[in-house]
Amino acid sequence: MHDLQSRNVIVGGGAMGAAAAYALAARGEPVLLIEQFALGHDRGSSHGAARIIRHSYADPAYAGLMPAAFRAWRELEAAAAVPLFTRTGGVSLCPPGVDYVARVSACLGQLDVPHRRMAGADWNRANPAFGVPADHDVVFEPDAGMLAAARAVGLQLELARAVGGDRTLVLERTPVRSIDLDGPRPVVLADGVRVTAERLIVAAGAWADRLVPGLGVELAVTRQRVCYLRPEEPTPYRVGRLPAFIAMGAGPLEAFYGMPDFGGTTVKVARHGGLPTDPDLDDRAVTAADAAIVREFLRGCLPGLADAPLAAAETCLYTSTPDERFLVDFLPGRGDVLVASPCSGHGFKFSCLIGRILAEMAVDGASPIRPSAWDLPRAGG
Repeated sequence: MHDLQSRNVIVGGGAMGAAAAYALAARGEPVLLIEQFALGHDRGSSHGAARIIRHSYADPAYAGLMPAAFRAWRELEAAAAVPLFTRTGGVSLCPPGVDYVARVSACLGQLDVPHRRMAGADWNRANPAFGVPADHDVVFEPDAGMLAAARAVGLQLELARAVGGDRTLVLERTPVRSIDLDGPRPVVLADGVRVTAERLIVAAGAWADRLVPGLGVELAVTRQRVCYLRPEEPTPYRVGRLPAFIAMGAGPLEAFYGMPDFGGTTVKVARHGGLPTDPDLDDRAVTAADAAIVREFLRGCLPGLADAPLAAAETCLYTSTPDERFLVDFLPGRGDVLVASPCSGHGFKFSCLIGRILAEMAVDGASPIRPSAWDLPRAGG
């Protein structure tokens, strides 16, 4: 077994870990990142071509962070000289009796983000590919869009190595078996290597509470089945015609989302929410029954897509708290251990910003923009 040490050790090479690695390297900090699978793998939460980014949040706390998140992505694009954001516009909708769109619209107004709220009938007239019920509540945000997800994760790791040189080390295909916190420094025990850290960031997604038990918050790992449908006539569903969309129903399994494909030939659609799973044993197959759930939703939203052929499918893991908040905090009693997971199925759009927050916390001890709602529970708290 090899013994290594680093001032900053990151466990997990997904969106949060990659962003933290780049943010630390950009500050001149040495970084050692450990990833259990191959870089860019599809076993977690950060793979796939695209993720939605939007100001349209129903929760004012997360909506209020979105201007800073958009700016962080623009700064990353500038640093890399690579575009990652595609503006598509975004629409949020819900049935009568659900206040989701009302809360989204209120947040957009508070942020002074251009938007239009309307009834489903008006939305359908403006966007004929849609067929939402006439009485649905709808809000459109023209500045929403998509981030090139897998490309962004890989790019930040490339930048971390380019900026840090030999001070940035990435170990892939190196599963972490345990983290020893009994001594004065955190010690990461992985296959073939023992790493002593001055500061440790655990960004391990669905594996976080296995590596750092006793977080004091119940974490639920669920699998999401993502469908890519190929319409017979793709033009109405291309970027520039089809906005990213989020439909929120009355129940916890009545939320769906989708977006056009970068290549212009498929539409990504999925239910936001799924069945509990073990990340080490997860069944990756997307069944006809999984696709049927998506198709039933589409019949009442984008009916022309409901029977389109399934061109591809993938599985994504959510690791969620009961109230779907993020956990980004020092482990209680350990000012040298940061936990940066879970992000409850809606964290990718914040990942570039969270990387910066983690770097500030690791180096400076705190971040001025980290919400206190992301705290881990503390005894007597």
